[in-house]
Amino acid sequence: MLLARPFNFPAVPLRAMRHASYSRYPEPSACGTFTIRIANALRKVIILMRVITALNAYRAAVWTTISHEGEYQLDRIRTFHDPATGKAWGTRVDGLNAILVSGVSSKTKEIVKPQTDEAAMQRFLEKEEGERLRKGMLLADPHAAPGAPCMLRHLGRGNTGALAITEFDGCLLVNQFDDAGRGDALWQIARDGVAQRLTFVGENTLVWKLIAVPKLNKVLFRADHQVRSWEPLSNSITALTQRNKTPASFLDCQGTLAAWHEEPELVVHDLATGRKLLRLKVEPELYSGHSPQLTGALSDDGSMLAHCAQAGKILVHDVASGTHRFTVSGAFEMVSKLAFTPDNRQLIVKERYGRWGLTAFELATGKPAVGWPDLNDLGESEFAIDNAHERLAFCTRGRAYVYEWPTMRKHCELRIDQVARSAALAWTSDGLLAVRTDLGCVGLYRVE
Repeated sequence: MLLARPFNFPAVPLRAMRHASYSRYPEPSACGTFTIRIANALRKVIILMRVITALNAYRAAVWTTISHEGEYQLDRIRTFHDPATGKAWGTRVDGLNAILVSGVSSKTKEIVKPQTDEAAMQRFLEKEEGERLRKGMLLADPHAAPGAPCMLRHLGRGNTGALAITEFDGCLLVNQFDDAGRGDALWQIARDGVAQRLTFVGENTLVWKLIAVPKLNKVLFRADHQVRSWEPLSNSITALTQRNKTPASFLDCQGTLAAWHEEPELVVHDLATGRKLLRLKVEPELYSGHSPQLTGALSDDGSMLAHCAQAGKILVHDVASGTHRFTVSGAFEMVSKLAFTPDNRQLIVKERYGRWGLTAFELATGKPAVGWPDLNDLGESEFAIDNAHERLAFCTRGRAYVYEWPTMRKHCELRIDQVARSAALAWTSDGLLAVRTDLGCVGLYRVE
């Protein structure tokens, strides 16, 4: 197809025309020679254009394939809107051209911004979209393709390091620092990105974790080193514990059972009956002489409590009897988060300092789980387990990685918008990945 002859001119090699013995074509006249040369030149131009087109198609195919494997998606279209004015703004990608679309439905204009490569495209779109989000625009696309955001909005204000997010009553519940009150407030974010400020937590108080308790229609949260609950009907906050003098605490909840550190004990509390089912005295060890080590987790059925108060050692107790059941020992140092797998056979450990790794241990043997991938150097990454769809996700370096459970086969990667270093994760009931970033952005992402 590349050798097709334009305008039906014969493809005559120039060197052949110099030989009178070349009997297939007669000796051309001066005018004929000029015409043939023009035809050959045109044919070369057409061939070159076809080669360029084929290379562009190949490059686009390669980029599309890469985008499905976690790189920047260069064939995407995003539309943002301003709820106050009704104006729309969007981005579209055509090859290495970033196209900015603005205006109202009846009158729009497009601006084409060529980019040199994929990295430049990523930086440009991140900057442009971030500016619109900070100005109050929203992205709401309930039919977004896998890997793309269904919702994006910006809450603003600086990052304090405290990032919390959970699903409650079909919406997202997050924390956000209130400049006027000099403390965190709780916000509700609807699926379409509309935000509502619910209540102020308190001066000089940050919210580090949020857990919904749908059976009791309330939300538990850890405010610094104190556990509190928020009641939506009265929009009131109740303190469930005193603030610990030692800067060590944790919070976990399964069903109506909640576990926390009520200095000097670990407590498993039945929120429905008000009974304390388990009390264990612990003394958090200082990591490198500066940070108390303490974290814990309840099993999915609430029958076991795991806690780590000493580097390299995790104890698992039976909640009903208080007896010690398992000990997990390893080369991990300070532990920032624990979680039981859905089948209660393994314990997932997120390490802080040391290797900064994410690994799992068999409870029966106390040894590392077989087949677990090498997940180290993850920094302050967060992870979340989706029991309903048997998936695990963690976020590091601007991407969320999703693994299937229990095989731990890598499922996909998602690029997270508007994040610098860290983000909090939570799965929704319908399998969307909710993200709260350190740049003040809240998003919902569809996972294939």
